[in-house]
Amino acid sequence: MRWVKLLLIIAKARFRPKVNGSETTRVNFRVWVTDIDVSVMNHAAIMTVFEMGRADFMVRTNFFKVATKNKWFFPNQAIHVQFYRPLKMFQKAEVYTRMSFVDDTWFYFEQKIMRKGKPVAACLANGLAKRGRETIATSKIIEALEIDSSKVPRKKNELINLFNVSNGEMTSKIIENWDL
Repeated sequence: MRWVKLLLIIAKARFRPKVNGSETTRVNFRVWVTDIDVSVMNHAAIMTVFEMGRADFMVRTNFFKVATKNKWFFPNQAIHVQFYRPLKMFQKAEVYTRMSFVDDTWFYFEQKIMRKGKPVAACLANGLAKRGRETIATSKIIEALEIDSSKVPRKKNELINLFNVSNGEMTSKIIENWDL
């Protein structure tokens, strides 16, 4: 069912107004029976909602169209999620997505799920564009998308610094010190 929701969001995004790289997008959704464990929306379903928000953003900025033409794909490197309150079956909520920071290689996205003005979950994700094993420079993507580069967030804030330090430490602890 989650794949169906994701595909529907991508299809709907094609008919929604286009956005530039500096705008915040919003996607409304409802919690369905297939999204819950016992009585609340499970973490996998919430991660799918965040993916829906990023997909909507990418379609509405024309990234999907340009990426398909250039045979680019957009893998995430890391995702940090905080959960604050549960969502119950049939409740409505919104996921907000914005590009938080861009450097020469990475795009960083901030996202939050809100219900009735209260935060449900928040997410920070980073990713890059690739073609095969080649990493595509963000400047090339911004140019291909015809985004005004002055509107691209280039100021690294404390949240991005914390995210990068945390990812480095996690990689060291999980991968490099893994005893099998």
